[in-house]
Amino acid sequence: MKNKGLVTIIICTLLFITGCTDNYDKNQGNNAYMNEGSNQEDAVNTLQVGSKYKIVGPMDDLKDAVVGILGENYWPDTLLSAEELAERTGVSENMYEDFMAEYQHTEAGIDMMILVKAKPGEVENVEHYLNEYRDVLLRIYEQQPQNKAKVFASRIEIIDDYICYVQLGANIASLEKQGEEEMIAYCQQENERALDIIEKRILNS
Repeated sequence: MKNKGLVTIIICTLLFITGCTDNYDKNQGNNAYMNEGSNQEDAVNTLQVGSKYKIVGPMDDLKDAVVGILGENYWPDTLLSAEELAERTGVSENMYEDFMAEYQHTEAGIDMMILVKAKPGEVENVEHYLNEYRDVLLRIYEQQPQNKAKVFASRIEIIDDYICYVQLGANIASLEKQGEEEMIAYCQQENERALDIIEKRILNS
């Protein structure tokens, strides 16, 4: 069963890379809206705006804090629904009270941030699935230096009952000639900046 689940995650991830799984309105730019039709029940933390959805509540505050620190270097721009989060990572609705999952909606981009507020007793399960998802990405991007560096530099951090997966770095093309270590170090720095403000907001809430 575990192998079957891993195959499902790999397939969904490959679909995610090619951009075939999402209906995205490019005119929305960085508004992080996702076409969800009328299935409002798919997300526990969204507000309907016509046929679009936007995150609201504490998760929105955490995202805003990260954007406030990283500015234009925060590249994720498209939300995942609860169903899509489960398909891609294995993290299902019965594991959490709230979540925010956002990724960069381009064929080449892999910047991503997933924040999950786990239900009691589910922290380790969520962490396990996110680590498996990260392992899948490492294999997929093995031959793509910039993307490989971003995934390698990604962090999965537990803060109270929150599990945070940050895979950020924005434009690192200029660092590729300096080598993998430089790209990884820069992305680690950006991820650390994001996690630092997230931790401060969670612990002070």
